[in-house]
Amino acid sequence: MTLSWLRRARERRSGASAGDALRDLIDALPDDSRRTALTHSSWARERVGSYERLALLGDSVLGLAVAEGLYRDHPDLDAGELTKILNQAVSGASCASVGREIGIPDMLIAADPGGPEGTQTPAKLLLEGERPLPEVTEAMIGACFLEFGYERTSAAVQTAFRVRIETVQSTRTDFKSALQESVAREG
Repeated sequence: MTLSWLRRARERRSGASAGDALRDLIDALPDDSRRTALTHSSWARERVGSYERLALLGDSVLGLAVAEGLYRDHPDLDAGELTKILNQAVSGASCASVGREIGIPDMLIAADPGGPEGTQTPAKLLLEGERPLPEVTEAMIGACFLEFGYERTSAAVQTAFRVRIETVQSTRTDFKSALQESVAREG
């Protein structure tokens, strides 16, 4: 088993990124799938034409892919420990980080319709918010699942989120449990 810091150093030297496989799948999406995954609800005629439905699907695919990898790779951990790692590894912050690595902000800016009537929310403003970047990242995962199936998408997702999983495993900070323990100590 290669040490994670060594693997990351090799990837940096080779120019490879953990998100390359997921980015390759996104690049291979048909234009209409990619467009839907990048369409904010204010840009669509109807909400069902926005990324929201794909984000719902992508969130489930992401959770299943990471949970499957954790289950397979850590037979020594109980369900509680696996859940703690899973929840942090697929958090909004993790999705946003992966999204930035694979270029979602640039894709979203390029997809901005910039309508003259001013009813659409500009992509740059969306990217200042906490939720759009993780949601679009999940929408892309959902679109990849529909186009390429679970196996290919899962492998790409597990690779893209590997660094986050490793970070969570090394820190194992469960903020909810820490808060509960602190409250219990304080009485």
